[in-house]
Amino acid sequence: MNLISSYKICKSNRIRYLSIYSLLIIVLNSNLSLSQKPDDDINYFQVGFSANVFRGVYLKDATAAAKVLTEFFLKKYNRVYEVKPHEVFSNIEELKRILKEQEFEVLVMHPSEYIQVKDLNLLEPIAVSWRNSSPYDSYYLLVHKDNNLRELQDLEGKTVLVGSLEGNKAELWIDYLLRQKKLNEKEKFFSDIQLIDKPLSTILPVFFKTKDACIVDESSYNTVVELNPQIGRDLVTIEISEPLAIGLIGVRKSISDPQIKAEIKEAFLNLHNYEESRQYLTVFRIGKVMEFNEEYLKSTYALLQFKK
Repeated sequence: MNLISSYKICKSNRIRYLSIYSLLIIVLNSNLSLSQKPDDDINYFQVGFSANVFRGVYLKDATAAAKVLTEFFLKKYNRVYEVKPHEVFSNIEELKRILKEQEFEVLVMHPSEYIQVKDLNLLEPIAVSWRNSSPYDSYYLLVHKDNNLRELQDLEGKTVLVGSLEGNKAELWIDYLLRQKKLNEKEKFFSDIQLIDKPLSTILPVFFKTKDACIVDESSYNTVVELNPQIGRDLVTIEISEPLAIGLIGVRKSISDPQIKAEIKEAFLNLHNYEESRQYLTVFRIGKVMEFNEEYLKSTYALLQFKK
């Protein structure tokens, strides 16, 4: 399989599994009999998502998938409810606004985003994502083996592509690395930094030697190498991050009925027990979600503390 064909397959698969995953979370929680706000005579359920979760997703494709899944779960749980459109936030200020407006029941985000709004005391973490029997993933700093770049210091004045959106953990890790090695801040150290939202688009320019280095998460890199083994042979890893938590699910703290919170939590923790949801979680490369433990965020806290 050539690189162009692999790119198309990777892009198509990524759009499909991210669309299904985001909607799966909404639909699987449709079995919850949620409390109503004052003067509201219908039950509803609304989920907020980090834009990082929606990388590469076409919402019209997601809408089509939602119809099939919604009909299945409406029949299975015999529920009548309104599912409000999900709301997407792209930065911390938007996340704070969503939290303060309290229009959602659940938020799906990166752990670093949760830590930055934790002091508002409006969100209760209930679960984290697991992949390959672990709640963690690492970042790789990659260069081409022929470019004579062997350590971070060699990248001064070079270009770097980051498989991330603004404010994601990959950017935090760059800051951490540079400060740890007493180098200039990233805007001065590198000649150019570009944020790319697709792993293959991040990796290929380094593979073809049109860019000097890239940063991608381990699981995405392994997927690309599986499709294109030559990439794994030609690229060299010069830095690897500490394992970082993959994703976090939180529930609105102001939901007053403890039974409703318990049902939301139970629904998420049992995603892998439904035959239908297991199929989609597999496509997304998420095995299950597990109960939240503050210990999972230890390495992410370290990155944020180092930035201060």
